[in-house]
Amino acid sequence: MSNELLLVFLVGSFLLLTILRVPVAFSLALSSLVTLLLIDKGPIVLVQRMYASLEYYPLLAIPFFTLVGILMSTGTSIDRILDISRAFIGHMKGSLAQINILVSMLFAGVSGTSTSDTAGIGGILIPAMKRSGYPPDFTVAVTAASSTIGTIIPPSVLMIVFGSTANVSISKLFLGGAIPGILVGVIQMIYSYVLAKKYNWPSNERVSWKGKMQALVRGIPPMMVPVIIIAGILLGWFTATEAGCIAAVYAVLLGIFYGEITLKNFSGILTRAAKTLALPLFCISTSTVFGWLLAYLDAPAMISSAVLGFTSSKTVGLICIFAMFFVVGMFIDGVPAIIIFAPVAVAIAGALDISLIQVAIVCCMTASLGLITPPFGLCLLMAAKLGDVGIIPAIKAAIPFVLLFAVSILLVILIPPISTLLPNLVA
Repeated sequence: MSNELLLVFLVGSFLLLTILRVPVAFSLALSSLVTLLLIDKGPIVLVQRMYASLEYYPLLAIPFFTLVGILMSTGTSIDRILDISRAFIGHMKGSLAQINILVSMLFAGVSGTSTSDTAGIGGILIPAMKRSGYPPDFTVAVTAASSTIGTIIPPSVLMIVFGSTANVSISKLFLGGAIPGILVGVIQMIYSYVLAKKYNWPSNERVSWKGKMQALVRGIPPMMVPVIIIAGILLGWFTATEAGCIAAVYAVLLGIFYGEITLKNFSGILTRAAKTLALPLFCISTSTVFGWLLAYLDAPAMISSAVLGFTSSKTVGLICIFAMFFVVGMFIDGVPAIIIFAPVAVAIAGALDISLIQVAIVCCMTASLGLITPPFGLCLLMAAKLGDVGIIPAIKAAIPFVLLFAVSILLVILIPPISTLLPNLVA
């Protein structure tokens, strides 16, 4: 059987299993297993590849950052970050919407994942916004949309996975995501402000400078997590993986200092972190096998040749990468999407001489966008459940945020320094 037919079978069987509602990780494993048998490679290859994929040192950062996110979301850290946001922007029109977005931007520097952002912040702000008279569907949409910033602003689990898959410096990717993440947040805040002015949504009283300083001082300890991570990486003190470990130790010590972590509840926190990690790591291992098969069957070369067949423009090439990840993100989570299709994006980048940092940021941003696009839209589904809102109204309210996010990605495509300026300065 030719490589082309095997590729059609591999991808087609995966899509069929996904449509039949088989979990993505199992769909990847089953389609890969049958394809391995078709190319006369035994099931042992599946096990070997899955095991080897989890031995990669940089992936150790994922458990650490996941643990940090859980530690910081179970205590008073979110409340302290909320207090900072209320103090500085609480007087703006639609203040709770603005606070929702700003807290997501600040918490993104702590957790590295969007789902923990949705669960932690949404559980607090969605009920508060509904009580204040905000439309329920908008509260769900703004919470889900702002949580996507969690996988763009460093630290980012998606960037760790991309760097591991494509052999790109994770530290540089972290730096490359800072400005795009802020850009997404600022655009969302402008949109929310326009709506707030139009519908006269409420605002809080302006806080005095003394109150602002008190909130800032109270919030400094949890906000030291992103400072430790970024400063340590910039100064060359530790790698991204070591930064995750140090951040986890700091989060534990902070919880002990606040009296939120004890010997009695610490084992429960670790158990919750392990359960949270189980499915993503299994998905990483199965998607690695799927991605290896794509490479074995020359899929990256075929796709890059097809792209080069109709364009030699870097911009068009990046738009093709964006389109590919946008469609994929509608059906599968960002981690397997990155592992499977990052080699294809890298092949296109190599053929068109595009910066791998820019390509990585476009891929990770588009994969993050998939968290609020139907039918998968994990963050949107989580927020809709938290807000007790039907999925159809939630999707309708999220459409403007999806379009604005797409505009942000196009800006990163058209203006390369947005993603490459900080890495180049540090280099």
